[in-house]
Amino acid sequence: MQKKGSFVTQSLVSIVVPVYNGEQYLAKTVESILNQNYQNIELILVDDGSSDKSAEIMQELEKKDTRIRSFYNQNGGVACARNFGIKQAKADFIAFCDQDDLWLATKLSKQIPLFNNPKIGLVYCGAIAKYEMYNKQSKPSFDNKYKGDVFSQLVKLNMFTCCTAVARKTYLEQVGGFDDDRALMGVDDWHLWLKLAMVCEFDYVEEHLAVHVFHGDNYSLNDEKMHEAEIVCLNKIELIAKQYDKTADWALIKQHLHVRYAKSYIFSGFYNLAGDTFIRAHQTKNNLQLYVKGIAFKLTPNIVWKLLQNSKRILFSS
Repeated sequence: MQKKGSFVTQSLVSIVVPVYNGEQYLAKTVESILNQNYQNIELILVDDGSSDKSAEIMQELEKKDTRIRSFYNQNGGVACARNFGIKQAKADFIAFCDQDDLWLATKLSKQIPLFNNPKIGLVYCGAIAKYEMYNKQSKPSFDNKYKGDVFSQLVKLNMFTCCTAVARKTYLEQVGGFDDDRALMGVDDWHLWLKLAMVCEFDYVEEHLAVHVFHGDNYSLNDEKMHEAEIVCLNKIELIAKQYDKTADWALIKQHLHVRYAKSYIFSGFYNLAGDTFIRAHQTKNNLQLYVKGIAFKLTPNIVWKLLQNSKRILFSS
């Protein structure tokens, strides 16, 4: 039996990295993981049917470090690849990282000790957001981060990115791992976190210990696809929540989600789509103000909204 405080030096951690056409980023990601000052790790690379040189790179990396184990899995999507990796894992703790994200050297050494509390099933941390196409980065605040029983907060908005999460394997297995429904692509991690939040408590390290990298081809940059995926996620979780006596105002949560995306569509100049989304928000939970706003965006010529938006931006930038 491990003594309290012994996790840092004794517990093996399995890191699962799904790989799909990641030749451009993979070596740098692997390097950041292997450079952890927490050394008792195994790195599981899962090739999800790549058509580039990812498989060759994985094999070369495996030859250079005995902590790396590489596998091939027929293309089934990122959730399927992660589940495959979890099955191969030897450790009681599973960490996740995507093929293009990065870790700071102290990430695991600061997260793993929090599992000394047996109630904790998942530990996350902050992540620097790096936007490659704009050569910019930001550090999101910790204002909306929660610990303990987080379901009621997490169901309103995903609080953390996949590359920051470490979870107990027993709880991952208890909830069935990731749902590999392609309709969840982009939010399959949020879906898993919500399932875990029904059966265990969460904790976090209030530091930015990872770097979440955004490229022009990141799936998560496509608002319309992410919008639909989040609705699918909430519909699925609503059904599962009944089994665990977890309640929420589902209609209001979905309405707020629609409004959030409507505002994003306005910012991007998709005014007609914003109008449809405001109306959809009203249909989800009756709100006449949202309906009127939706009609206004649909009936007013786009050029008018564009002029107003540009004027507003000029005003606030001056």
